[in-house]
Amino acid sequence: MHSSIPQWRYVMHVLGLHARQRWWLYGIAAAAFAWCGTHYRVALNMSNSMPQSMYLVVLGSQPTGVGDLVAFEWQRDQFYRRDWTFVKRVAGVPGQAVTVNGRNVYIDGKSVGHAKTVSSRGVPLDPIPPGVIPPGYIYAAAPHPDSLDSRYSVTGLIQSSRIIGKAYAIF
Repeated sequence: MHSSIPQWRYVMHVLGLHARQRWWLYGIAAAAFAWCGTHYRVALNMSNSMPQSMYLVVLGSQPTGVGDLVAFEWQRDQFYRRDWTFVKRVAGVPGQAVTVNGRNVYIDGKSVGHAKTVSSRGVPLDPIPPGVIPPGYIYAAAPHPDSLDSRYSVTGLIQSSRIIGKAYAIF
C-alpha cells in the first residue's frame, strides 16, 4: 500500500476489484438465495410443545397423512399474534372422528391428548367439540401436555388455507 493513499480508499479499491472479478458468483448466490426464500422457510419452536426447536418448511406443500409435520399460521390473537408460525404433527385427517370424553380427546378411539381447564396464563380453555374432521381441515397435535393445539376450541381444526407447508425437523 502506498503511504499517500488513505487506508479506506485502498480497501475499497481491493473490494471493488474482488467484486468485478467475481460478479458472476455473487449473481448466482443472490439468485439461489431468492429462490430458496420463495420455496423454503425456517420455523423456530419457542416453546416446549415439540421436541425439536428448528424446522425447515417447504412452502406450499401439503402434509399427506397422520404423522407428518405441518407448519401453519395462527389465526387468533388471544394467545399469539396472527403472523406466528406453528409447527405441529398431523394427528387427524378428513373423515376421522374426534370424540371427547370429559376433557380427554380421541381420534378414531385413539387418545390424542387431555384438554386442560386453563392455559399457563390462566385463560379458561374449552376442549374441541366432537365431530368428523371435514374435507379441507386437519387435526394438529403436539406431544407436550401444555401444547396449544387442536384439542382446544381456541385452536380448533386447521383449515388448509392456513397451512404454510410441510415441515421437517432440523434439530
